[in-house]
Amino acid sequence: MLKVKNTPNNLGVEILGDLLDFEKLYEALHTIIGDEEQYPYYNLSRIRILGLCYDIRHAIQGDYEYEFVENGINSEILKVKGFIAPDKNLYLKIRVFWPEILFILIVLNDFIILHAKRNTKDYFDILTDRKNIWDDSIAQVRLFQSVINNCIKDTIPEVTYKRMLGYITSKQHEFKGYLPHYIDFLNLKFIHMEKEIRLKNISIMARRIAEQGKEYEAMVDDLKNVAREHDCPVEHIQINMEYPEDFEW
Repeated sequence: MLKVKNTPNNLGVEILGDLLDFEKLYEALHTIIGDEEQYPYYNLSRIRILGLCYDIRHAIQGDYEYEFVENGINSEILKVKGFIAPDKNLYLKIRVFWPEILFILIVLNDFIILHAKRNTKDYFDILTDRKNIWDDSIAQVRLFQSVINNCIKDTIPEVTYKRMLGYITSKQHEFKGYLPHYIDFLNLKFIHMEKEIRLKNISIMARRIAEQGKEYEAMVDDLKNVAREHDCPVEHIQINMEYPEDFEW
């Protein structure tokens, strides 16, 4: 079963699961976000989720860390059943910065709706259409969102969580045409915060991502100005923001 937990220094989350968990999540995410250029206005957000898929794939290949998790088998069970078995399961592990995982959590709502629209003609009730309520990819992604949400709930105060829930579930915010350059800016900002300050800023990051306020708009304006100067699409503009090589999760 997938697990998501806060990292020791509040920098991000650890996503853990066995091989089957990661394989199912990998396939479900690919299905939900569609093929290249299928949703052109969401292409940059799609690439961002593919970055998560990249980490999942490398974890499956054994390139990242792992953790042994108790599976409930004890000496009494082994004695009764009369067989030998390990008492722990091997879980794969990846880490994601808090602003990054919050963005993925929220934008997946848009991708689920886009995916559901492809399966039904009833646009008034797409998520409860019988072709969608049993859709395995939607179920897997919703499970992923659910364990992220549980991690948030366990990490921040209850009052803050309830307020934050409004940001991450609001139907008023959509990410059509969103420029995820802003997420790199927030990731780096988070890296340079003190441990205790990070904890207090998780809900603030969620609000900034969801509301796409003045700070985001200013960055978009700057990117568009650079794009005009170089006569190229704004999607092709890269911001010179380097992540530090050493930091403690």
